[in-house]
Amino acid sequence: MVSFMNVANNAILRAHLPERANLDEFGITVINHPLNLTKEQLSEITVLSTSVDAVVAMCVIFAMSFVPASFVLYLIQERVTQAKHLQFVSGVSPLVYWMANFLWDMVHWSVTPMMYPMSYVFSVPSTAYVSLSCINLFIGINSSAITFILDLFENTSVSPLLKTALLIFPHYCLGRGLIDMAMNQAVTDVYARFGEDYSPDPFSWVFIGRNLFCMAAEGFVYFIINILIQYRFFMDHWIPDGPKPHILEEDVDVAEERKRIQQSGNTNDILRIKDLSKTYTGTIIPAVDRICVGVLPGECFGLVGVNGAGKTTTFKMLTGDIDVTSGDASVAGHSILTNILDVHQNMGYCPQFDAIDELLTGREHLHLYARLRGVPESQISRVADWAIQKLGLSEYASRTAGTYSGGNRRKLSTAIAMIGCPALVLLDEPTTGMDPLSRRFLWNSIMSVIQDGRAVVLTSHSMEECEALCTRLAIMVNGSFKCLGTIQHLKYKFVFTLYVIFLIKGYGDGYIVTMKIRTANPGCNPDLSPAEAFMESTFPGCIQTEKHYNTLQYKISSSSLARIFQMVLVNKDKLNIEDYSVSQTTLDQVFVNFAKQQSREDDAIVLHPKAAGVQRYIETIPIKSSRK
Repeated sequence: MVSFMNVANNAILRAHLPERANLDEFGITVINHPLNLTKEQLSEITVLSTSVDAVVAMCVIFAMSFVPASFVLYLIQERVTQAKHLQFVSGVSPLVYWMANFLWDMVHWSVTPMMYPMSYVFSVPSTAYVSLSCINLFIGINSSAITFILDLFENTSVSPLLKTALLIFPHYCLGRGLIDMAMNQAVTDVYARFGEDYSPDPFSWVFIGRNLFCMAAEGFVYFIINILIQYRFFMDHWIPDGPKPHILEEDVDVAEERKRIQQSGNTNDILRIKDLSKTYTGTIIPAVDRICVGVLPGECFGLVGVNGAGKTTTFKMLTGDIDVTSGDASVAGHSILTNILDVHQNMGYCPQFDAIDELLTGREHLHLYARLRGVPESQISRVADWAIQKLGLSEYASRTAGTYSGGNRRKLSTAIAMIGCPALVLLDEPTTGMDPLSRRFLWNSIMSVIQDGRAVVLTSHSMEECEALCTRLAIMVNGSFKCLGTIQHLKYKFVFTLYVIFLIKGYGDGYIVTMKIRTANPGCNPDLSPAEAFMESTFPGCIQTEKHYNTLQYKISSSSLARIFQMVLVNKDKLNIEDYSVSQTTLDQVFVNFAKQQSREDDAIVLHPKAAGVQRYIETIPIKSSRK
């Protein structure tokens, strides 16, 4: 409309000018300018615009609170299943592991490294996701909203200090940076209404420059904190351990092995454990108490004992999973205290619980760990096929590990431990859940490792397995070795002594008599009373261990096997005994009875001094008897 008025006015003006007049020197220009907004109008527009942008910033914070929390799910799962630790044992350094995660996750934003240290707090991935998301929301939204509201008040000295202090949180840096950008744009629009050019640099330090700098710095700092946690920098392992009491009445074989380890410097031992101890925080009794042993090439060393004896704790210290309280150990000459990465290069490890990724197939597992072991790329497929054939996994190699049975999981874990031909293989109860055929497969695989001149340390509850594989054996009780030697040596040394002591304490009691009573009258239950009265009167001190519908079982301490047969045979018809058997108590049965007593207070039975001295040697030794 203004342009049309200008054209019309200029046409009228020029029509009335003299003929020789210069038309360029004459003209009419009309300018239309709106009325200035009032102070109230400007304030309302600015607040509305800034508030909308602040809400948008809050929504961004809300969305970005869930994204970084999701990054720790897989990390927690790997830590809980020990897949991460198994990767470390297979040759991955903690720095490489976390750098790979860091570079992958940093494409999102800087709060991701802050989530890494938080992953150590949780053991359930879903719980971690919900908890960390709520923490991110609380920090991000509340910190940004509080500082934004404080900025609306004049003459407040708290807001600048609070805004500076909250820069340690990446959530605040992001949210407050978005709000500052929105406020900067709103001020620019107000200046433009008055024809002023106001366009400050949004990346300057006073706007979002310090936020961006803090986010970049925090990503680096939180990553360093995570690495320090992984290397246990904040743990108390560097605090010197207090003095320990002198070891009293140690078995002679254990003492000789301790003397050999402490006095000899250069040996051929692949594994060398010297006074290794572990005492958990908040406890006084050590889980592992100054054990000493050396394992030579071509040797399978067995470590047996009841649950809680300290076997798995020993393995965790050897692999670097937990800190050592005192003592040291070396693998192929490398100390677990100072050269754990070199130790991992010479070690294969099958943990007590399967550390496998359920989304990978068995073949993919073996390919992964073969690469970590440094197997040449051209040989990886051949090495994986060798492990698959060796452990009998051909039928399941292409299936995801999540579909494996318990026995197949153990075979896969054992194959991972053996791949790459490490000098030392640690197997923590490898045959748990395996059928007899699979167990034989595994035994043959372990024998091939021994024949190659490498060393194996095996924990097991099966004495049959130890007799089949182990060249030496140690019985571990309450964190210390009670005996050590070959299977035959331990049998020769302890079988007779154990038998005498168990008779004295009433644990073995010589023989087991089992009787089956026939029914005198068809349709009626058999009467067991006469047989019970006969056993109690004929064999004083006998113990009834079982009583069923028509079956009785007794433990008898009599040393005369002939008398037992004679008395039962003479009274067979009188007592309606249909069938009976007499067997000698095995040391496996003795061990079960003894283990039951282990958790109780010591009984009041007084032993002969010599028997008491011997008994202290052989606490809870589960060795099969050798009958003569």
